[in-house]
Amino acid sequence: MFPVVSPKKISERKQALHLEAKEYKKTIDGQVSNLKTEATRIGTTALIIGGVLATTYLVFNFLSSDSDKKEKVKVAVAESNNLPVIVKKEKKEESWIISSIKGYMLSFLMAIAKDKVMEVLSILKENHAEKSSQ
Repeated sequence: MFPVVSPKKISERKQALHLEAKEYKKTIDGQVSNLKTEATRIGTTALIIGGVLATTYLVFNFLSSDSDKKEKVKVAVAESNNLPVIVKKEKKEESWIISSIKGYMLSFLMAIAKDKVMEVLSILKENHAEKSSQ
């Protein structure tokens, strides 16, 4: 009913299959390690970009929020009913030096963020080109 195969051929076939399985395992392990390194590199770059953007936002927000607080309100008390009356509102204007420093800081941080975004895009483009050529 079943074909009779010699034990020698069975053991040879078994060894061949084990070798083939080891080769496949090496290939898969190599691909997994490549994916890990790519994911680590892209994740690190994304974290750097996010950090730069968050820092830019926080610094700009911190520096620009001071201008909102610089409103001076003079309050005088009316003698007739003892209620406070706002006499005058003055807005202090920001110094041109401070505003130019803010502008330079913002442009510097945005340039760093742009460079990192371009780096990520070039890495993704290279990876896509490698995958399409294979």
